[in-house]
Amino acid sequence: MAPVKLIYFDMTALGEPIRYFLHYSGTEFEDERLTSEQFEPRRPTFPLGKLPVLELDGKTVHQSVAISRYLAKKAGLTGKDDWESFLCDIAVDSIQDLKATLVSFHYDNHEESKKTKKELALSTTIPYYLGKFEEILKENGGHFVNGQLTWADFWFVGLVDFLNHMACKDILADSPGLKALKTKVEELPAIKKYRANRPAVRC
Repeated sequence: MAPVKLIYFDMTALGEPIRYFLHYSGTEFEDERLTSEQFEPRRPTFPLGKLPVLELDGKTVHQSVAISRYLAKKAGLTGKDDWESFLCDIAVDSIQDLKATLVSFHYDNHEESKKTKKELALSTTIPYYLGKFEEILKENGGHFVNGQLTWADFWFVGLVDFLNHMACKDILADSPGLKALKTKVEELPAIKKYRANRPAVRC
């Protein structure tokens, strides 16, 4: 089998859940981390000119959620049947909606609209989503889907540092269920080993 390579920036963000899946499944891979300066001249070589991309089986693929879903299937993290797989997709899409709220103000270059969006997100939208996620975890034994570890758990936990970075705060401060899930995933032997040895990176 051709070597596996993940190409992403020297940060967590969208690359971190993918790294979690690869480490959890015991897949040997090259973790190539680019600076912005290194990325620009290579941009035209990547599908749609974006990262992350994954090289495997002689192919180069993109889209972080699609990559994660594929790796999750390989690792047995998509639930026991089609319905649970569907529930995983729903959870991940909901997490993506939360991320989109943070992205909408974090990367806004207009100070006035950025301030307005951020105030609304921090006071209303983010607490709403986190409250709903807490309810889901309470109903599902501390997980997003039917009391079991799935890729929805990995996706959320892998993104948390990035979400906190964009919010400029610990968004889980008042979310005990989500904090417990974060600890549970990060204490998995393969993930714990990776986190203990990973290079210092930006969020």
